[in-house]
Amino acid sequence: MSLFWLKGDVELAQGSRQIAGDEIVYDRSTADLAAKGDVYLANPGVRLVAEKGQMNLKSDKGNLSDVHYRLWGKINARGEAARAELVDPTLTRYQDIVYTTCRPGQDAWALAASELELDQAAGWGTARDAKLRIRGVPVLYTPYISFPIDDRRKSGFLVPSVGSSNTNGIDVTVPYYWNIAPNMDATIAPRLMSKRGLMLGSEFRYLSAQQGARIYGEVIPQDREMNNDTRWALHVQEAGRFAQRWRTDLRFNAVSDDQYLEDFGNQITETSKRNLVRRGDLTYRGDGWSLRTRLQDFQTVDTTIPPASRPYGQLPELALTTTPYVLDSGLQLGVGAEYDYFTHDTKVYGQRVATQPYVSWPLRRSWGHLIPRLNLYLAGYDLRNQEPGKATHPSYAIPSFNLDSRLIFERGITWLNKEALQTLEPRVFYLYTPYKDQSDQPDFDSSELSLSYYSLFQPNRFTGWDRIGDANQVTLGLTSRTLSRDSGQELLRASIAQTLYFRDRDVQIAGPPQDAPSSPISGILGARFLQSWMGFASFEYDPNEATDPALKRSLEVHYQAPDDDRLLNLAYRFDLGTSEANRYENTDLSFRLPVSDRLKIVGYWNYSLLWSQTVEALAGIEYGRCCWRLRLVGQHLQSGQDSVGSTSVMVQVELAGLGAIGQRIDELLEHNIYGYQAD
Repeated sequence: MSLFWLKGDVELAQGSRQIAGDEIVYDRSTADLAAKGDVYLANPGVRLVAEKGQMNLKSDKGNLSDVHYRLWGKINARGEAARAELVDPTLTRYQDIVYTTCRPGQDAWALAASELELDQAAGWGTARDAKLRIRGVPVLYTPYISFPIDDRRKSGFLVPSVGSSNTNGIDVTVPYYWNIAPNMDATIAPRLMSKRGLMLGSEFRYLSAQQGARIYGEVIPQDREMNNDTRWALHVQEAGRFAQRWRTDLRFNAVSDDQYLEDFGNQITETSKRNLVRRGDLTYRGDGWSLRTRLQDFQTVDTTIPPASRPYGQLPELALTTTPYVLDSGLQLGVGAEYDYFTHDTKVYGQRVATQPYVSWPLRRSWGHLIPRLNLYLAGYDLRNQEPGKATHPSYAIPSFNLDSRLIFERGITWLNKEALQTLEPRVFYLYTPYKDQSDQPDFDSSELSLSYYSLFQPNRFTGWDRIGDANQVTLGLTSRTLSRDSGQELLRASIAQTLYFRDRDVQIAGPPQDAPSSPISGILGARFLQSWMGFASFEYDPNEATDPALKRSLEVHYQAPDDDRLLNLAYRFDLGTSEANRYENTDLSFRLPVSDRLKIVGYWNYSLLWSQTVEALAGIEYGRCCWRLRLVGQHLQSGQDSVGSTSVMVQVELAGLGAIGQRIDELLEHNIYGYQAD
């Protein structure tokens, strides 16, 4: 007997497949099966409920009528169809189907199509004659659409990006993704701006076990807002290793004109760049040492920077670094060295060889440390275009000694009704460096360290090799920390320090010697309290300055609720101790505020008190739930004090499992709102 007729809550199992129905007829000779009445079919990753169906258990082919289906795994989806065809366990085809990733009872969006194919093996769905419905209202029709049902890649058009601004007009980008190989892809993105014209952008990415590369370029052949000029941008980024010890690192950026970033950038980090770096590194890592070869140049895009103030190129730089050689006594020996050939169109240029051997004897214990160190700074120059009266081959040999000491005292305390550990950590740092006249030396890459708590404990007050600061001074510091006994987490840190000078500082990059008897007082404060709140503050206060002793200060407060999406960030930053061009006094406010389960308000405001104007502001809403989200944001961006600024409105509709329509507002919010993460 090969034909079986089963009736009444029948359940069958074949490996990982399950079949159930009110009535099942099975032919064992052909493996054909027919079922009707609440037919249930489950394969890994897919479950179907139908009125009736037929299938072959050997070939895994079949069809069902009046189907309700459910997918789970990388993407959770469900829907219904008039008919379903089972091609194999991972491939199903549907007719007159509705597809959504929303939970039952929450049909915020759905894709209705005359035909739909879901290929779980390939990870893609393909629909024909498709209509996208939002709350039952058709908003988009397409004769063909392909979308992912997991995280694998496939060539095809991506969701267009649509926006508008007062500088570019209506802005539409239609990207095409090309999956060239498992480790290689490209995106080609035509961009149409109603005020400017057509721009073509392209990004190529490559990744292997030894190398990663990204090349991005864009060009607008005729910019109607710039006399039909051809404008372009290029970015190249590469990092790799080969033969175990060799490393490469490449960064190259170029634009066609100085106005390009302001016209086509949409974030302050892009539009405020002044010098675009072009750098290539080749590094060899030996046993306890490494040698880096670097070629570096810059493109200055800020027209307010005069030629004489633009940075030097390094063609090339050779930098040797070593790990300390430790003797049995604990004595440590080391050396660093560098060769550079600096280039410049308008200033003195030439070669520099510098080295710094040192010896140190660190004594570290759980209750503190004592670290004496002796440095010897050596350098020689071969200069061209030197100023009249100055040496063309200056050199220096400058010894320097510093002694760093710290003690750690501890005691148990109660912090917000919990046991904690409080420390008191005094620190004394003594530095002696004799004076050496360095006025004949150019300033290739040196600058004075920005004043901060940490800079007071450095052995040289300048960066680079061109200035070695003379010093006879002691820095006194005090730190107190509060640590949770349960987790070891730092709950509070407060530090303060000041340097006392025993002689004037004659070595300067520009200006007269400094004769103040002490440095500004510098302090930092960091705290974590009430689980959701964090705060950070820093200040530099100069008691020697009678008119305005407050040189620099900042205050930041961050709130992030542990149980919902509430975010609040407040910041104040002030610095009048730097050069005129770099002075600032800004306030920052950013937040995400849930109004209801579905509606959130987001915002960011950066205001310059020095300019008395808004630098950047955005405000908008997020509306939606698990399977969909609408983001609507307005943005105003001011790239400089005298800039006209730009205003834009951006819209993004995100449909889980289908993609996002509009501009990448989620990335913009993650950049501007500390703690923000797109779901």
